[in-house]
Amino acid sequence: MGATKQRVFAGLDAEWALVCADPASGSLVRGWIEESGVVPAGTLPSGLRELVAGLADRRDTKFSDRWLSTLLERASGKGQQAQLAARVVVQAMVPGMVCLTQSLLTPQRDFDEVAQVVVGCLYVVTRTFPLHRQTKVAANLVLETLHHATRELGADEAHEARLDDLWDVPADAQDDVADRVAQTLLIERGQAQQVADVADVKSAEGELVALLAWGVDHGSLPIEQARSVVSVVREEAERAGAATPAARKRRSRAISWLRPVAAEWVRAA
Repeated sequence: MGATKQRVFAGLDAEWALVCADPASGSLVRGWIEESGVVPAGTLPSGLRELVAGLADRRDTKFSDRWLSTLLERASGKGQQAQLAARVVVQAMVPGMVCLTQSLLTPQRDFDEVAQVVVGCLYVVTRTFPLHRQTKVAANLVLETLHHATRELGADEAHEARLDDLWDVPADAQDDVADRVAQTLLIERGQAQQVADVADVKSAEGELVALLAWGVDHGSLPIEQARSVVSVVREEAERAGAATPAARKRRSRAISWLRPVAAEWVRAA
């Protein structure tokens, strides 16, 4: 990445240095996290830069969920403290946003133009994040940002395949963010796997989305079959008792469709 292409993120880093220079900022953020019970009082650094770096370095999803949720709740409010909370979340997500920007580049897209869109979308997502979602928070931030950024970047671009052909879900449905991202993207030219890599998403759901995206994008899986697979997955997730013979047959058929696609995917990796 050339120096000229780092302008947006270099600007963020310069702005962050100014935020961290104010001792009151570190005290506020430390107080929020300690009050929420994420860490014992007195165990966090006093400086904001060191504090956020230490939190972000903890490779513990549950811990990450707790401190990010604490800041996102603050960021949903109004005033300077809400702006500070949002700025902390944005800074913590910068490494993922750099990777996300790179994954969205095309010969027609300039790095800085994409980065500006990605960062702007991340701010929106941070201030409007659905607070009832308190698991896989970092992954959901990345996926929501991808959702917004791809829509904005793709407003004037043609897409060859889209996952909105897979589901007919009401706009106000309280479905998982991964569903809504997949629903609107399929995932643009196989972006699902790159998103999973950026967000450190290792879930079965994330892998399935990536597999469906790859299969449809490479012509290995007809979109009608992908639609059926999604229906089967939802049916399995919602079932409370034993599967009926018809349900077992649908599951077996879905597996038979996915098995050769998965084999091709592994060979192509």
